[in-house]
Amino acid sequence: MKHSLTGRCLFLTLLVSACAIVPVYSADVTVGLLAGSNKLGEVEEAAYGWAKDNFKTTTLLVDKSGGNFKNPKGTAPQPEQFAVLWMFYTETNTLPDPLLADATQQAILGYVEAGGGVFLSALALRYVVELGIEKGGDPRVFGPLGKDPPEIGIVPTADAKTHPVFKGFDTSKPVYLTSMAQVGFTSDFHNFGGTDPEGTILGTKTRGGGAGGGERPFVEYEVGDGIVITLGHHNGVYTDAKSKEGDNLRKLTTNVLNYLGENSAFFAVEPNGKLATTWGDLKALSK
Repeated sequence: MKHSLTGRCLFLTLLVSACAIVPVYSADVTVGLLAGSNKLGEVEEAAYGWAKDNFKTTTLLVDKSGGNFKNPKGTAPQPEQFAVLWMFYTETNTLPDPLLADATQQAILGYVEAGGGVFLSALALRYVVELGIEKGGDPRVFGPLGKDPPEIGIVPTADAKTHPVFKGFDTSKPVYLTSMAQVGFTSDFHNFGGTDPEGTILGTKTRGGGAGGGERPFVEYEVGDGIVITLGHHNGVYTDAKSKEGDNLRKLTTNVLNYLGENSAFFAVEPNGKLATTWGDLKALSK
């Protein structure tokens, strides 16, 4: 009993200290940027370049055999070194083979089940099916990625209007995310096996909706101790840098990455610079 009480007291002390440094700014969240090739497309460059300017990021190149990750310096960090993994892809109508390799999928699935956060954008929305997280059907693949005029976006669902991903948005109105035509491939849950995806729908397309119809691009999944969020349809035009809609896309992405990071078991906690641990370590102490 004494040992248990001591452990719980230690946990509470650590928790109080850690709560003081819950990330408020994007720079506190570490993000692994997943890539199947060392040559990124135009839109990927724009997305990951923006992330590098606003988060602590490392590009994680998956090798051809799958399951192994390398950063630009040639070292091999593990997914657990990052609070969030972001996979963004638009170049072709299928994901790169290294990302589809069994070993890669097992590594990423293991990461999220252990408490990590994963953001899947554009064509990468399909990864929830590849990982076996979503079993309801086969997501649609189509292009182009972006469209003009500025009427592409999402309508927050009633239950999601107060969700942290919509912080700073007027959720009584559609959230428009692009005003620019952009070549590229994307995906969504339109006519998805005649049913809704198994996750929680955070937002539908700006027009249409309902079971069996509607694009439903913005979905949240609880997977083990972790969270996966998808953002598909024409909502990944990070090359749209000068419009209000482009600003909205970056603002929404910031909210998503912060939300995933703050809830990740692998979010690094360093109270007063004296202790390095993670939320997962703190939760384990409470048991």
